Formats: sequence, C-alpha cells, structure tokens
Amino acid sequence: MEQMNVLTDNIPPMKKGQLNIYKPSDIKRWGTERFLETTAAKEPFILQFPEFSEVENQRMDDLMAEGDQGAV
Repeated sequence: MEQMNVLTDNIPPMKKGQLNIYKPSDIKRWGTERFLETTAAKEPFILQFPEFSEVENQRMDDLMAEGDQGAV
C-alpha cells in the first residue's frame, strides 16, 4: 500500500528564477532517485552574464577553469 502512495505522489517541479525548498521528509517519501530525476537540471547552465563585457566573461571562464583544477 505504501508503495502505491510513493508512485502517485506528485513532486512539485523546480521553478526558474525562484527558490525551491523541499523538506527532507518529502524527499525521503518520494525516493531520492525519483526526486533527482524530476528536479535536476537537464540543460547546461548559461554561464554568460549579459551585463558583463566579452573580456569580463572570458576572464570569469578562465578563473572557473583554474578553480576546477584546484588552483584557486
């Protein structure tokens, strides 16, 4: 009986540009794998900021690449 509730209980979708808060008890009820499949980003994040110049965006990309290598 409990298994049926888990499968039919809807997970509210993430809303773009808005904070989304899920309770640990809800995640446990839905199941971690199902929760992540439903809420995880499926497209890459846009790392360009329109208010930055091309030079500033390139510098940010360079710093992020260094951070990924553990240099920053």
